[in-house]
Amino acid sequence: MKKYNPSETSQKTADLLLEARLKALSDRPYSLENAGMIGGISVVNDAASTSIHKVASSLSAFEKPVVWLMEAEGKFSDMNEFADLISKKTKAVIAVGEDTDGVYELLWKGNNFFVSAKTWSEALDLALILGKANDTVLFSPGCPAQEPFENYRERGAYFNRLVEMKSKP
Repeated sequence: MKKYNPSETSQKTADLLLEARLKALSDRPYSLENAGMIGGISVVNDAASTSIHKVASSLSAFEKPVVWLMEAEGKFSDMNEFADLISKKTKAVIAVGEDTDGVYELLWKGNNFFVSAKTWSEALDLALILGKANDTVLFSPGCPAQEPFENYRERGAYFNRLVEMKSKP
C-alpha cells in the first residue's frame, strides 16, 4: 500500500490546475501564443494576460526564466503577492508605461535586471539584446490595454506585427 504524501498530492493538484489553465488559455487568442523566433530567441505573445494573476499563471508555465515585457500602468498592489515567483521566473523585466518607477520599487530585489522602455518596439529591442539563443521573451502586459489600443486583441496583433518586422533580415 502506498503511503499518503500531502506534498505529492498538492503538486499533482497544482499540475492539473496549471494544465487546465493552459488548455483554457489556448482557446483564447494571444494567450501564450508563439509569436516567432528572432535570432534563436523564442517570442511568446501573452497579450490576453490583463492582470498580474494571469501573468503569474503564464510565468509558471515556463521552466527556464524569461525576459518579461510588462505594462507599467495602474495599481500594482497585487504584485507583492507574486514577487518571489516573478524573481524566480524572470531573468529580466522590461516595463513600458507611466508607472515604471513604481514597478521598479516593487520588483527590484537585486537578482533580476530591470529596464524601462518608452515603446513596445523599444522594449522588444531591449529584450532581444538581453536575451540569448534558446531564451524566451514573454510579452505579458499584466493590465488592461491602454491607449492607443482598444483591447488586448489589438495590442496582441500589434505585438505580433512588431515581431514579424524584427524577424525579417
